[in-house]
Amino acid sequence: MRSIPIALKEKLANRFKAENTNSMAKLRVVATQTSVNSLLSEPIHEDISPAFGDVAVRQTAGESDLSLAYAICLDDGIANVYKRKFPAGMEYLWEYQWTLGAATDVAIEFNGVWKMNAEKEWYYLQTEEYPYVFYIRDGNLYVQVWRDSDNASLLATGVSQISACKGWQSSVEQDLDQGLIIGYLKSGSVYYRALCCQENGSYVWEAEHEVTALGTGNTTLSVIRTNDFRIGFLTQNNGRMLLALTHRNYAGMSVRPDTVHINASNVKMWISDITELDTLNTEYASGNTAYPYVLLDEPDTEEISVTLVEKLNRETGFVCYGFKVHLTKPLYGSVDAGFSVKCALSVSGVTVTSAAYDSEEQALVLYTNADIRRTVAVTITMPEYRSLWYYKLGSQRWFLPALSAVAAAETVDFQTYENETAGISIVSTGAWIDEALFTQCFQPAHTAVITVVASSVSLQPVSTLPI
Repeated sequence: MRSIPIALKEKLANRFKAENTNSMAKLRVVATQTSVNSLLSEPIHEDISPAFGDVAVRQTAGESDLSLAYAICLDDGIANVYKRKFPAGMEYLWEYQWTLGAATDVAIEFNGVWKMNAEKEWYYLQTEEYPYVFYIRDGNLYVQVWRDSDNASLLATGVSQISACKGWQSSVEQDLDQGLIIGYLKSGSVYYRALCCQENGSYVWEAEHEVTALGTGNTTLSVIRTNDFRIGFLTQNNGRMLLALTHRNYAGMSVRPDTVHINASNVKMWISDITELDTLNTEYASGNTAYPYVLLDEPDTEEISVTLVEKLNRETGFVCYGFKVHLTKPLYGSVDAGFSVKCALSVSGVTVTSAAYDSEEQALVLYTNADIRRTVAVTITMPEYRSLWYYKLGSQRWFLPALSAVAAAETVDFQTYENETAGISIVSTGAWIDEALFTQCFQPAHTAVITVVASSVSLQPVSTLPI
């Protein structure tokens, strides 16, 4: 059994001294809850009287449990960073790491993604290797990644207090992200900014937002994360505690994925007239539930539809080699070979060989195996397809329904003649008599006529369509 040192006994005895001895302890307790319900509440150092600080814990990919804890403390107005190993115990003490510098308030937090612990059936934060450090200096709020002070970013000005917390992020739709949140007070009002995942997978510090529900006159702020997938802003305001909660942002639909086990019993089979065949290999079949959809519809909601059909025309010849079908809503997913095979055209012998999606023009592009005269009306039929979807009713995903559209016939314009007139005039004439036949009879004179024709012509456009 380990004995208690004399110095520690004397410190314990000081707890019972009266206030008039000027030895009453003045403490500010800070308890930080991690993703696996571990509480940190212990001395970090005793040589300097610390002001407020913050703690963040790390569990990176490949680690089965919490591995490190980082703390940032304000020691006489100077921010210092400390580290300790897990599991918590007297064997691992807090170790000084580096000095951030002068600050009036500090916070530290990890960014990461939420993962399901299959054994314990709860979510844990799989963190990055190093945390984000927030600090106020001269009323300005800065953030930097660990010791990278050269790339520190200014997030806000006129700030008096801060609090950081990592919010919930969906493991199904990554851009449904509450983000790494830094809350702060400005003139008694509560504001926050969040480092959130965007639709293309990048992370961006989004614009400043005010928590208007908490009003003004707030003196302290703490940003918290609840177990029902919300973020809370807790403040002290004129002797009252005020709490504002966000909507839920489920990490993975809040429950573990379902597994269906199918067993057969009392199976009977009759086989007659068996014919034996030698096959080349053993055949297997398997299936999976790709692109599942759970749809909750409301009446009179807008469906996706075709707005315009544009032909892909050749530069020479009055023909087209495909169509561009514009839609009312943007599509997501992938256009694979199966989609083009199921598309049909009303022109005999012409099929769709390939298809693509143009996100900028919000259109499906179909290419045909042969050119089509533009004077022919073409009906395009596109199948219901589950690897393509659009969003409806906010963030609800709906698969692409069967659609049809018509590429209208076009006409070819020609230039023809109209209102033709001609005039003939005699310019000169000549006559001669055949001398050999003069004694016998008179022959009719032969007259050479030179004519000048004056005409006027105008062009009139006509169509290839029957009159």
